[in-house]
Amino acid sequence: MLDDMSLFTLVAVVFLLLALVVCLLLLKREQRGRQADGAQWENQRLQLQQELLPPQRQLERLMAHAKDLAAHAVSTTGPIPRRKLADAIVDAARVLLQADSAVLLQSGATLELTATAGCGLSSQNLSRLRIRPGQGPLGRAVQGRMPVLVQDPQAEPIEDMITAPYMIIPLSVQSRSSGLLVLSRPQGGRFAAEALELAEVLSGQAALGLENLELTDQLERYYDDMVHCLARAIDEKDAYTHGHSHRTHHLVRALAEEIHLPETFIRHMEYGALLHDVGKIGIEDVILRKPGKLTAEEYTIMKRHPEMGYRILQPVKFLRPVSTIVLYHQEWVNGAGYPEGLAGEEIPLGARLVAVIDAWDAMTSDRPYRKALSRTAAIAELRRAAGTQFDSKIVDAFLRVLERLDREGVSTTEPAQVPSQSA
Repeated sequence: MLDDMSLFTLVAVVFLLLALVVCLLLLKREQRGRQADGAQWENQRLQLQQELLPPQRQLERLMAHAKDLAAHAVSTTGPIPRRKLADAIVDAARVLLQADSAVLLQSGATLELTATAGCGLSSQNLSRLRIRPGQGPLGRAVQGRMPVLVQDPQAEPIEDMITAPYMIIPLSVQSRSSGLLVLSRPQGGRFAAEALELAEVLSGQAALGLENLELTDQLERYYDDMVHCLARAIDEKDAYTHGHSHRTHHLVRALAEEIHLPETFIRHMEYGALLHDVGKIGIEDVILRKPGKLTAEEYTIMKRHPEMGYRILQPVKFLRPVSTIVLYHQEWVNGAGYPEGLAGEEIPLGARLVAVIDAWDAMTSDRPYRKALSRTAAIAELRRAAGTQFDSKIVDAFLRVLERLDREGVSTTEPAQVPSQSA
């Protein structure tokens, strides 16, 4: 028989085992509960993720298009064509809002709005789509600057060409209207509930892009006016070369386009052609207007005009790229030019182009000390100086331009002077 101590020990062990079993059962039950709760939580998480996926995709697409429009509105290579921005706005709206038809309307010289870009409508319909503020749904939307959403497919079409469901989104910046965005034929049969909000966000970005482009256009016009004013001052200073800057200006664009240069660079070269002799403003009239050959001392003074022109233009920020063209347009590719004796590709491309056209216009224009060379003689002189004074490739490209302009009937030399008629 067990003594009292042994019995007590056995009972204690049994109770401990029972307690351990109970704890294990409780832990297992809790674990099953946690697993059930975890599975339920995971199902809820997956369901919520599925619900959030479409808005997330919409947001990602909206951000992508917003970045695209921002890139179009602020280009690193200069202002983009207005049509390219309009096409980008229409394409972004069509994809984001899942509509098969999208049209951007803007006002021109008149109050009338016309289509500047569109898809889903024939070119004929786009060309005849004309809206006046206050007239019809589109005109009222422009005037009220409030978005319009029509979901009823039985609603009356706009101008007999845009059928419902349709959405009208005015584009405006600081109370200034910049156009109208019209979307129709949604792919699901009707626009989604959030479509209007997305369209308003997109239209805000589009309106800013169009506003930036308009401001850029105004700035470019201001720059053009300033440059042409300086060019006229040059012509008035040197009557013998009157019109020289403007003739070289037109030829330099044709040459730059021939060798496929970007538009911003072409603009700089146009300005360079207009202003390449701006430094002559600082040359004394007695030297500048001298009818005969210059003395060595006078020629030394005349050779300062590129540096004078550079100093005039360089402080003006938008003319700094032009100032280098002005500074180096008298350099020769063999290093024999001035003011620094640069050679080959050390000379900026714009200066090499302007040098060829400057020489062409000088040779084919009358001067006090000689008559203009014939076209044939001027071409022969360009070919002779190719590789020494001028860049050979640019001379070849310029001769191609001359042939093309001649075929098109465009004059490439100074117009003949018509004697004045006596009264």
